[in-house]
Amino acid sequence: MILTVGKNRTLPLPDELLEDGKLGIGDILLCTVMEDNRSIKLEKFKDQTLSDEQIKAQGSLARVEVLNPKYFE
Repeated sequence: MILTVGKNRTLPLPDELLEDGKLGIGDILLCTVMEDNRSIKLEKFKDQTLSDEQIKAQGSLARVEVLNPKYFE
């Protein structure tokens, strides 16, 4: 699956990931840059209780948020 990175490094997730319960708004994802440096592996992080400050401090985590269309203009 190929996704286009938007402004502020946002990444739109396909609706089907949210619809079939694999991901939800507020979930924390672990983002791993693959060896080719051209792709990113996203997986649900084991600890879903982290605060926004803890997510930011870790560096490779992101929270699923509602898409703001202005980030893709």
